[in-house]
Amino acid sequence: MPESTFAHTAHAGATPAEIWIALQDAETWLGLGVMDSVFNAVVEDGRLTSFDWTAAAAGTRHRGRSRIIDAVPGQLMVLALDSAEVAGEIAVALHAEAAGTALTVTLTARSRGFIAGMFWGRVSAALGKGLVAQVDGFAARFQRA
Repeated sequence: MPESTFAHTAHAGATPAEIWIALQDAETWLGLGVMDSVFNAVVEDGRLTSFDWTAAAAGTRHRGRSRIIDAVPGQLMVLALDSAEVAGEIAVALHAEAAGTALTVTLTARSRGFIAGMFWGRVSAALGKGLVAQVDGFAARFQRA
């Protein structure tokens, strides 16, 4: 199965602790990778453990599931993404800076289905092209006034 990995770092004015708290809300993950809606979030003891999502691609709505596979409070959160056509991971790493946080998002995606495999070049190119703007927008949500 073809696989692609992309990463981008942006800077946020909020502290790693403030961003970590926001990452416990499934809505915070909107706009990263392929997700354009999230629902059915499961939070246990104040920590996000999973949620369902949808994404539009090639004129079709796709549904998937995310679950947290690694978490270091204030430093790292990794989601496993699973759908019929694509699987992978989104990792958000937080590093304190003098004026906020360096926020690095790494997206790894693999084709699972026949259609994604056939068009992986286009799928991969779209994911890679969109990540920089997605991460910059994600970090912008955490700027201080």
